[in-house]
Amino acid sequence: MKLNIKNIVALISLAIIGLIVVQVIWINNAIDVRKSQFDQEVKNSLVVVTQNVPKVIQQNQETKFFQRQKQMNNGVADFNAIIDAMLDNTPFKKFSDKISKEQLDSLIKKEMLKRGINTPYVFSVFDKSGSPLFTQDSLTKSFNDKLLSEGINIPVYAGDFMLTQPFISIIFPKKNNFIFKKMWLILSISLLLILAVIYAFYYTVNTIHKQKQLSEIKNDFINNMTHELKTPISTIQLACEALNDSDMNSKESQDTFVEMIKDENSRLKGLVDTVLKTAILDKGQMKLQKEELDLLTILNKVKDNFSLQIQQLNGSITIQNELPEMKFEGDSQHITNVFQNLVDNAIKYSSHSPEIKIITAQTIDAYLIRVMDNGIGISRENIDKIFEKLYRVPTGDLHNVKGFGLGLNYVKSIVELHNGNISVKSTKDKGSTFTISLPIK
Repeated sequence: MKLNIKNIVALISLAIIGLIVVQVIWINNAIDVRKSQFDQEVKNSLVVVTQNVPKVIQQNQETKFFQRQKQMNNGVADFNAIIDAMLDNTPFKKFSDKISKEQLDSLIKKEMLKRGINTPYVFSVFDKSGSPLFTQDSLTKSFNDKLLSEGINIPVYAGDFMLTQPFISIIFPKKNNFIFKKMWLILSISLLLILAVIYAFYYTVNTIHKQKQLSEIKNDFINNMTHELKTPISTIQLACEALNDSDMNSKESQDTFVEMIKDENSRLKGLVDTVLKTAILDKGQMKLQKEELDLLTILNKVKDNFSLQIQQLNGSITIQNELPEMKFEGDSQHITNVFQNLVDNAIKYSSHSPEIKIITAQTIDAYLIRVMDNGIGISRENIDKIFEKLYRVPTGDLHNVKGFGLGLNYVKSIVELHNGNISVKSTKDKGSTFTISLPIK
């Protein structure tokens, strides 16, 4: 089954979308796994914390015992101290009186850092009914509901089995940021891969589109070239046959046919030279024979060359110049060809009598030459393509416009080789203005 370009693009698009979807799913799964690992590390840390809580409580009780013993020895012990001493080792003693929030925080922070968890957290200890056992600060109070609903919970089992059975609950407000920081490398690589795939898709489709356009342009070029070459070849053949005809032996007839052969041969040479010049430009092998020129002299020469042809079409060509001279360093032949191409196009792409104006001006560092015509103009969708090699603007009702689509590409190349630039403004059916800027010597 033969696939056209649309089908190929559709298949590539489906493949790319599938790859991106798989990559996104993989990233989500990787993040979920990382979150599960994080939660498990937190639980492991809290388990160790609960194992160390009894040790801290015991140390606190021993400290209190020695303090009370000292007070009793000094005869200053009061009734409350005696009651506290009696309750120290009983389940009736409140958990918050056995260990401080600061001590519990120190234990948690120590275990978290051991496992590389250095993101801010909020914790509290609740009894079986969900009431906080510590005197809460304003920050912790605002998180109480979230601690009970979303927090990671671990029972403390600090000797309070008969009554409260307290549990530690902890949450990490910046958990996602912490996980993304840990995964930034793999996430960045995944994102780069996705962008690379999208760019590869764009580049592939763009290349296919350009290749298709190039194929069409080359086919048009071959057709145009075949047509252009067949005409002078046919004319030369007819002239040669006429010269061999005994009825055409007069000197006048022979001179006519010889001149015809000479003209058609020159035309063939011009066609071949055009193609060869373009090939040389493409290879970057064009060597300019630069010399000091006067652009005004070249423009007047171009005007004189086309004057007779334009008069036959009942048109006009004028030069508007107020500059005393336009000294320029460049290749005389190629600069002349540039302006001849523009004037020739202005004549060919005119649906009625051509009116051509060549206007000169000067800026601080450049000469400006504008070639204006009243031709058929260039549509907006074609104006960005006219300097491309082998591209020919559709001529509508004009069927006598010949060429290979190489002229304006040649013009642009020669102007740029002289460190200048060319631009165009055009309105459909109202004409075009080509502006060439060439640096002052």
